Amino acid sequence: MDNANKRSLDDDNVCHGNDTKKSKVTNCPLSTTSNSKSAKEIVGFENLCDDVIMHIFKYLSHNNLANMSFVCSTLSRISSDWTLWKKVWFDPFDKSMEDVYLTYLKDCTTQVCIKGNDIPTYDTSVSHKFLIQLETKCPELTHLSFSNQKFDSNEITVKILHRKLKSLTIEKTVVENITDLTSYLCGLNITCPDLEEIKMTFNDWFLPHCLYALAKLEKLTHLSLQGCNQFRDCIPYASITAITGFKALRTLDLRLTPISDHELVCFQRLKNLKHVLLESPDYVNHEGDATITDIGVSGFCFSSYDFNYPYIQIMIDRDGEVNLRRVHDRNDLSDKCKIENLYVRNYPRVTDSFLKSAAKTCPFIKCLDVTGTSCTLDEIERYKAKRPNTKIVC
Repeated sequence: MDNANKRSLDDDNVCHGNDTKKSKVTNCPLSTTSNSKSAKEIVGFENLCDDVIMHIFKYLSHNNLANMSFVCSTLSRISSDWTLWKKVWFDPFDKSMEDVYLTYLKDCTTQVCIKGNDIPTYDTSVSHKFLIQLETKCPELTHLSFSNQKFDSNEITVKILHRKLKSLTIEKTVVENITDLTSYLCGLNITCPDLEEIKMTFNDWFLPHCLYALAKLEKLTHLSLQGCNQFRDCIPYASITAITGFKALRTLDLRLTPISDHELVCFQRLKNLKHVLLESPDYVNHEGDATITDIGVSGFCFSSYDFNYPYIQIMIDRDGEVNLRRVHDRNDLSDKCKIENLYVRNYPRVTDSFLKSAAKTCPFIKCLDVTGTSCTLDEIERYKAKRPNTKIVC
């Protein structure tokens, strides 16, 4: 609803008489009429009770609800009811409407999702001013989502985010003017210490050193880096952060993200990790590029009842060379995670050898997805027979 096409409705609007050739209604755009009906039978929005209008408004987008402030005082009042503004979606976000949006946001608003156009532009992206005022306007806000936004890192930083956030999503977003000396997410653990869920998906600006900032979040249980194409060759960062941080992490989503056995082995040190989602991007050359193989995923195959079975540990020597070694030591095995859900899709170098290992030494798996791997149907059936309580997808 463009502002140029809006015209105000006063509560005392009246409908004028009929033309001899054609029935006309003026100054009453929200009314319905018929040529055969008298003026007394005309029903408009102004004739409906608040409850009926409220029910209709539940089906409107928050953009359209905000536009009710330009129609008339009655619709403006009803459209601002707090029950309509607990979970808010601005899709698409209109920067010229920011002041109006702010008048509608409530003390009880717990979620704000901001989405721009398919091609991010500054005109459909949130401003510094809007984000600064969120903490005052929405003191109970716990979820904030950005999608298809375009930020200037000199203006929009993580330091201005709402301090009570528990969930943060930044998806398909462009961030310009990021300095080479620091991560764009640096300081996030100080600004939003209560974050439990982070989704950094399909962002080309997300680089391996961004892990440092995320690893410091002590309450973080869910991390999605799905589709982050630049998250590669990150062995040192994955190794260090897996040792020093991510203490509460339970879910790690790396689907469509180019990682290899080396990074995967690092994350196997996370004791609380239960859910790992892996899916190869289409552009990976599994013969020439770094990829995931039996060696990487077999590190999840560990049973506390079978300490004789080895798992894989990553080692980096003084020259920076990376090596994998099999570990048999009981003390080393005690630091292993006990995975429950494992997706390893479209990695052709994952074979029956992994399934055999998982069937023998990994009793904790509840769901296993081997779609697009080299696991054969015969071995899948044997796995099902040995682990009937595990759901297997192929």
